[in-house]
Amino acid sequence: MPVPADLTALFKTTWEELARPGNGWTAFEKVGLAAAARQSRASGEKPSSQALSGKTVDLVHLMVNAPAEIDRELASAATDYLGVVRYVELVGWVSIVIGIDVFQQLLGLEPAPLPQPSAGKPSEVGEVSSLRMRKAWVPTTGLPLPRFALSAVPRTQRVANLILDRMYKPQDDRHSSRSIRGLSHTQLELVVSTVSYGNRCFYCTLGHLTALRAAADREGVTLQMGGIVDPDQDTGVKGGAQLVAMARSAVSPRPDPSTVTNLAREVGQPAAVTAAEVAACFMMINRIVEATGQPALTRQRERMRPLLSDLGVLEFPHAGLTTERERPGMIRRVIRKLRK
Repeated sequence: MPVPADLTALFKTTWEELARPGNGWTAFEKVGLAAAARQSRASGEKPSSQALSGKTVDLVHLMVNAPAEIDRELASAATDYLGVVRYVELVGWVSIVIGIDVFQQLLGLEPAPLPQPSAGKPSEVGEVSSLRMRKAWVPTTGLPLPRFALSAVPRTQRVANLILDRMYKPQDDRHSSRSIRGLSHTQLELVVSTVSYGNRCFYCTLGHLTALRAAADREGVTLQMGGIVDPDQDTGVKGGAQLVAMARSAVSPRPDPSTVTNLAREVGQPAAVTAAEVAACFMMINRIVEATGQPALTRQRERMRPLLSDLGVLEFPHAGLTTERERPGMIRRVIRKLRK
């Protein structure tokens, strides 16, 4: 399936920005982050890199393959090692590259060649108005939302927000219940919830399950949320089985373009491409959220607790129900290496 022309243009400007020196990394290092992210996702193994230190490669590998396991201690160790600007820029570019690559793979395309890095040194961020530590693990300029998660590095936040505006929905439409590029609001939120559930992103799963239930109520859809977890269960949403299959494929190491083709037969090609855009966008957003520690609303969690319990969401790492949990061995090893 063809990539929409405006999205092709957006990806072009994104790669051009990747090729420029950043605020914490040279262009050579930024492209190295992108290359390491691709290698890590393709193989599931820690990649090699001539541009990056071994500790940095460890962080990239975790962000790509186990973003939900990143916790406050690891983020603290990473910012101590890299500094806030370099850590936030790393989080942003690794997440952006994963999102774009997943979209192209869902459409049956090979990921675009990475750009040639330009020369030059990183430039200082300068003073960022209202930047301070809030409840996240890095300083931000506003509410605990993906649109502010990278705000310590405004250039990187701007790139991520442009992708979010185009591949999900614009900031001005964030509370809108209208259909988006051929998808109803219920279909849209079903895709987001399924991807976020697959990535074990508690923040996005909680928020978008809430939005999904509200959208279904408005549209008169008899929703069965268990279909997000059990592919054999009907969601009650038009094209729901195909939407869920495509979203689950997006989370897998090798997205299957046949899931988009099957979806197109049910909802039409434009809507199927939109669904792929949304799924890929949240492959980016989930990683940004998990690596920066955006806090979920307690009142929302309590209101949704029965549903979250039924779906097993309260067992996610960032559900906030326990103060101590056993970290996977690789997380402990990375923290030890960063602290040396």
